[in-house]
Amino acid sequence: MAKIKTIKAYEIIDSRGWPTIEGRLILDNGLVVETSIPAGYLTGKHEAVDLRDNDKTKYLGMGVSQAISYINDLIAPKLVGVSPEKQREIDYWLIKADGTNNKSRLGANTILTISQLVTKAQAKALGQPLFKYVNFLYEKYFKEKVAIERIPSPIFNILNGGKHANNELQFQEFQIVPSSSLNFGKAYEMAVTVYHELRKVLEYRHADVSVGEEGGFSPHLSNNVDGLELLDEAISNLQIKLGTEIFLGIDLAASHYYQDGQYTIRDISHSMKVDQYLEFILNLTKNYSFLLLEDPLYEDDWDNWTKLNKQISKEIYLVGDDLLTTNKERLEKAIKANACSSISIKPSQVGTISETLEVINLARKNNFSYIVSERSGETEDTFIADFSVGVQADFVKFGAPARGERVAKYNRLWKIERDEL
Repeated sequence: MAKIKTIKAYEIIDSRGWPTIEGRLILDNGLVVETSIPAGYLTGKHEAVDLRDNDKTKYLGMGVSQAISYINDLIAPKLVGVSPEKQREIDYWLIKADGTNNKSRLGANTILTISQLVTKAQAKALGQPLFKYVNFLYEKYFKEKVAIERIPSPIFNILNGGKHANNELQFQEFQIVPSSSLNFGKAYEMAVTVYHELRKVLEYRHADVSVGEEGGFSPHLSNNVDGLELLDEAISNLQIKLGTEIFLGIDLAASHYYQDGQYTIRDISHSMKVDQYLEFILNLTKNYSFLLLEDPLYEDDWDNWTKLNKQISKEIYLVGDDLLTTNKERLEKAIKANACSSISIKPSQVGTISETLEVINLARKNNFSYIVSERSGETEDTFIADFSVGVQADFVKFGAPARGERVAKYNRLWKIERDEL
């Protein structure tokens, strides 16, 4: 049985240009694994928090040297000689050592570095592809066999707004979702084609073709509905059937334009109270071929989430991200309140692989769909791609089909479909 020989962490720079953690674990049989940790731009107030140095003389306070010292000087020495098969024991030892509800003492980035390294190390020790080992872990924990039969359906964020772009759009992600009847390779091809057609449409309309933080275009538009019209135009130009071959999705990230009980967006000339805003959202869903609607309401407005979930078409997934933050207690509340129908899964929101699997198990037991998702600050690490296949997520969301940190994950899914399933 292989044991941990050394763990070493160090700073690297993520896709937003800020420091994050990369770690290397060496087993006593010489096998080596590495992993790196993503981060959100503005995180939901209910999710686990990263540990940052807050030293304004270095990286404007965004450095992670303290988190790295925790790994190298405190955590790593205690794990020497421990088997990486002890995933749950190691994860819960770290949770106990942190002792807070939001991982604020050690940092979610600190803890997740160790958790992902341990997962990768045991997979390599067993000679298994990572996705198969994740699948094994799930079955081991919950005594439920999840057959690996497919690659999750991809969601592509091809037009950026909100906090992911320097434009006037309030809605954060304008997405395309190829039909789940397509295999991953065909869905990927369709998305790449629409992405490039969208660029042509923007150029034809003399709009900006710069890209946002997740690789989607970030044009300056007069309102959010114009973004949906551009997607509709690009899809129509390609004679792809909207509503059958491809669908739209939208991540509104509404907490960022909510204040004092009202929502303010460029599409309406005045701030809207909740009832007016809900009417606007419901009209959007009637006018466009949406498959997914993510975070359309403030993250603590439970009553109106429930109200919207009752009124929205049952053909549309109502997705909680800021609402649920990969948090088991908040998912339990959403299930009880019938507040939504789908959850966004991000290991960095909770801090350990064991806790992430527990949230997925709760979702599965209650017929909640689940979307395994990246963060705005990403690296080339493809852990999340393998993880999504191992747990057989309904969807994955890794950004646009552009930029290295995005396509690394999509390309990994393509390789699994082509060579390993």
